[in-house]
Amino acid sequence: MNKKERIIAAIKFKSVDRIPTTFRGTDKASENLMKFLKIKEPCKLQKNYKKLLRKLKADFWSSGSKLGKFTTFIPKYNGPPPKSPYVDDGQLFYAIGINSIIGRVNSYDYNYIIHGIDPPLADIKTPYEIKEGFLTSKLDLFDFKAMYNKYNIKNLDYENIKESNEDFICMGSLSSLFMICCYLMGMENFLMTLAYNIKLAEKIINEVGEFCIEFNKREIYAFGKRADYYGTWDDIAGQYGLMISPKIFKKYFLPLYKKIIENVKKYNLIFGWHICGSIHEVLPSMIDAGIDVFDVVQTSAKDMSLEKIFKLYYKKVCLHGGIDVQKVLTSKTPKEVREEVRKVKELWGNRGGVILAPSHLIVPDIPVENILTLYEEINEISY
Repeated sequence: MNKKERIIAAIKFKSVDRIPTTFRGTDKASENLMKFLKIKEPCKLQKNYKKLLRKLKADFWSSGSKLGKFTTFIPKYNGPPPKSPYVDDGQLFYAIGINSIIGRVNSYDYNYIIHGIDPPLADIKTPYEIKEGFLTSKLDLFDFKAMYNKYNIKNLDYENIKESNEDFICMGSLSSLFMICCYLMGMENFLMTLAYNIKLAEKIINEVGEFCIEFNKREIYAFGKRADYYGTWDDIAGQYGLMISPKIFKKYFLPLYKKIIENVKKYNLIFGWHICGSIHEVLPSMIDAGIDVFDVVQTSAKDMSLEKIFKLYYKKVCLHGGIDVQKVLTSKTPKEVREEVRKVKELWGNRGGVILAPSHLIVPDIPVENILTLYEEINEISY
């Protein structure tokens, strides 16, 4: 099987020659790993990332919500750029009034984007203060006919990869329904509004939903026949459960997701949903709505063990992730990492239904030996 065939078979619960894998890591951690494996020019990640995949015998490089991080396409935005100190967040949030800045973890030598700075709706108290179409009026600033590789990698332009078995063509922007509401109001403010000012919350959710569904329709119409995978993310959960009640999610957000998923499925795209934490209270509803892949399978979260995940969701949704970064790869021994991978092999075997990967981005303080052990064991090789 080639890489693409292996991934698609796993998603469709068909037999695979081996469990497919993806890699994901911060730039610094990836650079360190390439140095260890003696890959030339390790700091040129976008140029050389496929060399690392080949060394690891991993299938694709994931961003989390997308199976192909470097082969993700977005529409051209013709509106004004963000003004300093705000930055282009890489996900088009700035195009709908959500401000972002650069954050940094010095110990990891890692820069990241902090979304939702100075939220534009933070001071809104009543639904009547929100102008009709305050989001949908921005739709015409996007040129959906000009979908392009968001990383601006010339050799990964659509025409260069459309026949490739090494590239998963991905799309999916501005569809994080809950998080967009949070970024527009501020998370604490929006959660309080859901609890104490439901009319205002409904107004914001409806405006966000209308925008996201129409945006989704336009990008799918423009690019759906050329893509393989539609991915989105919405971090509504934490380590111990949801941040909102399941009733709230099912009443307000699930119907919107159903419409987005319905649009995606008209073009026979795979739909992936990324959410961290413990999500049993809503995952069955999203499976019923039509998601194909659930990422990240954070086994360190409450009731998210591999055994329980397998028992509840095998043959219902393909799982992506599963080797926990928080508790396993960071602090366990290579022997314990190997045992965790073997657990996946014993549960799922070669029957499909799982894409093995680190649950989150590999960070610099994860021992190289643990990363290599993950891929050694799944491929039954040694480096």
